[in-house]
Amino acid sequence: MNKLLTTFTISTGIVLMISSCGTEEEKKPEISKEVIDPNSSLNAKFDDKIFSIPSPMQMAVLLEESKSPYNELLLNDLDRVGDYTSEYKKALNLGVYGTDLGYVSIYKQNSIALKYLSTIEKLTSKLGLEGAFDKDFMSRFERNSTNKDSMMVIVSDAFKKSDNFLKSNNRKSVSALILVGGWIESMYLACNLNTEHANQKILDRIAEQTETLNTIIELLTDYNKKGEWDELITDMEGLKFYFDQITIEYEFMEPLTNAKTKTTTLRHKTVVSVDSNTLNFINQKIESIRGKVIE
Repeated sequence: MNKLLTTFTISTGIVLMISSCGTEEEKKPEISKEVIDPNSSLNAKFDDKIFSIPSPMQMAVLLEESKSPYNELLLNDLDRVGDYTSEYKKALNLGVYGTDLGYVSIYKQNSIALKYLSTIEKLTSKLGLEGAFDKDFMSRFERNSTNKDSMMVIVSDAFKKSDNFLKSNNRKSVSALILVGGWIESMYLACNLNTEHANQKILDRIAEQTETLNTIIELLTDYNKKGEWDELITDMEGLKFYFDQITIEYEFMEPLTNAKTKTTTLRHKTVVSVDSNTLNFINQKIESIRGKVIE
């Protein structure tokens, strides 16, 4: 099983990757391991704390690698965007739509991806994030929408730019909500696809979220200054009850030594124990939370 993924959420990255600029198609981009490797780890820093949150883009990569079939019915309806009037709803659903954009992009659903990008632009405008992206991005997106590797590079660049923009402009609470919305949608996709076509890698990834969920609850609590997020925190704590029933054991494996580079890689595998009832409750709770977010 894979270790926890940690990065500033793709939803923020995709939403604001419009800040990336360039005029030529990236035909042979250099992609860092952290961008596309579901086993890699990054960290999101809020104030003086490091928060570990899985990247929905990397989750989408895992879903594709596990041969999970594409299911458009799982995506948030584009027509709902006009219903999100509060900053709370706009930010959470920016995370949701950003994750959906990552999902359709990984599965090369190019025409649908452009529709999700257009919807995301509407939300970024309503949230006052216009300054984070460049108007030339749409043409760049269109030119590279058939090149998954190029899209990975664009997204990777956007992680840094979106993170810096939101935090430097004292928009940390918005950043946190976008991140959490992306995680919720990512988990919703994983749970549903695992239910439709059971896959051990996806199940392992779902089970790994125990510590991530603790992180999310802490992050939400830290930025819940006016008590407006109380219901979401309560729901997350309810979800945590079921995740706490999952058992994960680590078995160490023989290290791999590379004589040429004189490096040794420590290895281990993890064994997940989760009964079907607990998994069903997790699925139901995720669906309930996601339902409240997108309503």
